[in-house]
Amino acid sequence: MAQCHCRDCQRASGTGHMSNAIFKLADVEIVGETASYASEADSGATLARHFCPTCGSRLFSVNSARPWLIIMAVGAFDDTRWFKPQMVLYTKSRAAWDHTTDQVPNFEGMPPPPPPKS
Repeated sequence: MAQCHCRDCQRASGTGHMSNAIFKLADVEIVGETASYASEADSGATLARHFCPTCGSRLFSVNSARPWLIIMAVGAFDDTRWFKPQMVLYTKSRAAWDHTTDQVPNFEGMPPPPPPKS
C-alpha cells in the first residue's frame, strides 16, 4: 500500500497524492467495463489507468514493468478503514502543503521492483 505524489497521480486525483493498494493481478477479478488512459512512466514503462466510463471515477492501474500486479485506487472502495500506507512514493514531487507520513519508507521516485512471487 502506497501514497504516490507523482505529477500524474496529482493530476488524476486533483490533489496532492493518490492512495493505492497493490495486489497480485491473479488475485483480483474486475467485473464490468472500464475505460483507460495510457501514458509513459519516467522509467519508460507504460502505465494504463482504468476508470469508470460512466462517472469517471479512478479504479485501478496496470504497469507494463510489473505486469503481475494491479494498483487499486483506495478511494474506489466503499470501506477504506483497512488502508495503512507502507511507503510514500515520488516525494520529489510532493507539494509543500500535502503532508503524508514519514513513519514508513519515503522514496524520491519509484523503488526498484520486487521479484515476482509465484
